[in-house]
Amino acid sequence: MANPASGSAPQSAILYQNAQCDVTLIDIPTSIAAAQGRSDILLSTAPLEAPILLHEEPKSEKAKTGQSYHLPDADLAAEYKSIIEKALNQIRQHVPSPWCAPRKLLAQLPKPGKTDMQIDDPEKELENRLREWAAIDGSKGDDSVFDFQKMMAALGATPEDATVTEQVARKWLMSYCPAREIQNDAQHAASISGMEPNAQQEPWVSSFHNPEKHALDLTVFETPSGTSQEPPEYHFTIPPRATFFLSDSTHSEAFRASFRKVTGEYTLPRHFDLVLLDPPWPNRSAKRKGAYEQVGGMPRMKKMLLSMDIDNYLEHNALVGIWITNKEVMRKHILGPGGLFEKWNIGLIEEWIWVKTTVHGEPMFDLDSALRKPYEILLLGRAAPNSWTTMASAPTVKKRVIAAVPDIHSRKPCLKELLEPYIPTANDYSALEIFSRVLVSGWTSWGNEVLKHNSSQYWAPNLENYPAGAPFG
Repeated sequence: MANPASGSAPQSAILYQNAQCDVTLIDIPTSIAAAQGRSDILLSTAPLEAPILLHEEPKSEKAKTGQSYHLPDADLAAEYKSIIEKALNQIRQHVPSPWCAPRKLLAQLPKPGKTDMQIDDPEKELENRLREWAAIDGSKGDDSVFDFQKMMAALGATPEDATVTEQVARKWLMSYCPAREIQNDAQHAASISGMEPNAQQEPWVSSFHNPEKHALDLTVFETPSGTSQEPPEYHFTIPPRATFFLSDSTHSEAFRASFRKVTGEYTLPRHFDLVLLDPPWPNRSAKRKGAYEQVGGMPRMKKMLLSMDIDNYLEHNALVGIWITNKEVMRKHILGPGGLFEKWNIGLIEEWIWVKTTVHGEPMFDLDSALRKPYEILLLGRAAPNSWTTMASAPTVKKRVIAAVPDIHSRKPCLKELLEPYIPTANDYSALEIFSRVLVSGWTSWGNEVLKHNSSQYWAPNLENYPAGAPFG
């Protein structure tokens, strides 16, 4: 499946790359916008100016032993440290600070004090709404009934926390039209209001494919209730040829049913040349616990990933990448005997080390920290060329470094530009991203939050690229 981008392609997100392509400096917001063919500006947090000092390091051997579950392998950590230091020194010789492109900042909410009233949080409200829509059975359309109690339970709320105790029937609709940056103001206003004869308006479904060579603006809104209160609207931009399945990745049966329906309707491929996963691994951070239940720890997460039957969606010789943190036990669940790669018949070929830096090129955390490392790892493997070949790790696993100044919490760089050279038919391939929070032009995305960073609240118009008189609200 082709991966077009409408209009002129945005600039490359690569700020520096050596001739061997094993040391790269990339700008995270630009990588996401470029992968969608967008000229809009992705809103960000302020770039990190100085390393973060940690005060929780285990001092004694006993304390270190007690924290062993969270620790990386010492020999591997030492190897990573050496590779990272050499890579950062190389970048410093070619790139002065800052190590990122200029940013347009997302408005920051004040932190509530103990006596403050609850502050409206647009991000949390959007996440809750996405989970609500994901819970609606796409096959039922506007006849679906949303179970409020089930959603509250998924968010960790007790029955006493819920102010609504019965099922709440919510009727959600959606409409879509060509994205505003390819229209003039009159066309866009008519499209989103439904006045244009060709405007599409239909019941909400949690799976969607944009068959066009241009982006679509998708609006999701509640059926008017007849009251004077204006129903809420949510606006998203769907990149060219992108497909999304907004559903819980722990419920693979629902995905399979929707996948068969959408791929059949649009004659889309059912096997992928590239599969990327960013699982919500169990950790001490509660940031992603609302999106995916983490009861049961690593064993349950591994069982969930195996139940997805990822190997059934792989094309021969497919490229498979899975993000991991630095726990030694996590690495064993992927690469060890009986691990995910063995079960999926994938051989490890490379490791990509994403090191988070300040604008001046310093690691975000001390590389010698026992508990928190300033990097995450993408394990990159290759699927078997046929059904009778058993894959194994490459004799020498190549390690590459990708440096980037971190952005909004857990927003990773989009690696489309870096991965496409590994695909023989880079202009005509199929890709699936699981646990994604952002859409990519030409790719399929599956997860509870696939639309999150395509919401209009995370973007600002690039005024230089808009038709005269185009609306920006």
